[in-house]
Amino acid sequence: MTKLLDWISRRLAIWFIASALLAGGSMWFIAAIYRAPAAEEQPKVTDWMQAWGSILGVVAGLAAAGAAAALFLHERRRSEQAERQLIEEREEAALNAPRAVVATPARFGTFGGDSDAHISEVVLTVHNYGSNPIRNLAVIVTLPKDGRHLILPHHEGLGPGDKHDFRQRYQAGLRVPGPWSPIMGRAPVTVCFIDHTNQAWQRTSDGGVERTSVPYPFLEEALSTLGSLAEWD
Repeated sequence: MTKLLDWISRRLAIWFIASALLAGGSMWFIAAIYRAPAAEEQPKVTDWMQAWGSILGVVAGLAAAGAAAALFLHERRRSEQAERQLIEEREEAALNAPRAVVATPARFGTFGGDSDAHISEVVLTVHNYGSNPIRNLAVIVTLPKDGRHLILPHHEGLGPGDKHDFRQRYQAGLRVPGPWSPIMGRAPVTVCFIDHTNQAWQRTSDGGVERTSVPYPFLEEALSTLGSLAEWD
């Protein structure tokens, strides 16, 4: 839209300049070559002035109309730019709440040997560093390699500056996928919650943030993933 308005403004300016030059040249040319018929009196200077004044009045009116149109297009372009900036500022401000929610890396407890290790516990902390409360927290830990999930119990909410320690012990251990050492500290944590404006968000431990819906699609996917654990005691 902005490019179209710029194009129209440029075309109007070119048209007005060309029209003024054409009108001026025509006035000079006609006045120079015009000769009244033999039976008529040659036009006086005042006659030419009156005729050209009428023409100039029409040209001035067209120029004024063009200037008004150009001003309207300019103001409209400024209004659209201001509206876009306002929308961008609102969107940026809306991200303050989810960005203030931070989850620590998941820590695990295990049992069994190296070749038969099982996860018995997962521990992490969710902080709300924002100035507004959040509620209906759902926390999902995704295991590398096989994509299975550890689904922690819901937490009702966190106030401004609050934190909550999630410590989940599993009755049935989940076998560690592959070598255990590469998994430690690298299991992504996803936190789903609702902010003070009733907007649902999905925040990941790697810094990602995006709007979501309720019920949380990522939680539903985790619950339906074969081999995931959603049991707690």
